[in-house]
Amino acid sequence: MFNYFSFSRQAFFRISDRIVLVILLASAGPSIIHAQEPTASRGRRVSSVGAEATVTVNEQFLNSFLDAIFDNLKEPSMPLTIGGASSTSECASEIRLKRESGGVRTQVHFENGHIVGPLAFAGAYNSTLMGCVEFSGWAESEVILEFDSARSAVIARFHLRDVHLNNTPAMLNSPLLNMVQGTIDRRYNPVELFTLEQLSTRANIQPAGGALRLQATDVRPEITPAGVTLHISYEFRRG
Repeated sequence: MFNYFSFSRQAFFRISDRIVLVILLASAGPSIIHAQEPTASRGRRVSSVGAEATVTVNEQFLNSFLDAIFDNLKEPSMPLTIGGASSTSECASEIRLKRESGGVRTQVHFENGHIVGPLAFAGAYNSTLMGCVEFSGWAESEVILEFDSARSAVIARFHLRDVHLNNTPAMLNSPLLNMVQGTIDRRYNPVELFTLEQLSTRANIQPAGGALRLQATDVRPEITPAGVTLHISYEFRRG
């Protein structure tokens, strides 16, 4: 249901790699000139200098990307498999992400250091006790970003808060919220967005007779009013 993050990262970082490369080479230049080390000494160095680069993605980019998903792909869906849910040919127990439901549109915005926004959906819940119950509505959602050192990756966790149903008994609010959040936690959370290796690259510097490996060593996500900012720490290594 939330694959738009993983879907975007390859195309996005092909562009950002070039931006990062320019920034890092510019910051490396003065340090190399200032050092003036003998050739033998330079050959033994593993890392010449460290630097930090930042990449920011704003609300407009993320919401335009969401629109592109609905315009070009199928509605993201996820099966409901807990709470006694079952699927048949007549009634599939699942939840589908919708562009809009009941006048509420799926979108994200940045608020007090958090990524939040309404998530419109529709689906069905099939059980032996209640039969096939179709539902639609929207949920208040939050996306939490963090760097997982064990995975060497930036991960996202999706948390749903209040569920608002359209023309569905209010008594289903709490069970549906627990069912959907439980399905996300079991099947989806956490989502690995990108690894340090994917943020690293190699710069071939012909005039210097070699290449530098731009090795990402850490990422600190920050949510600001302007967007999601990634503070990426790099080491420059021969290679």
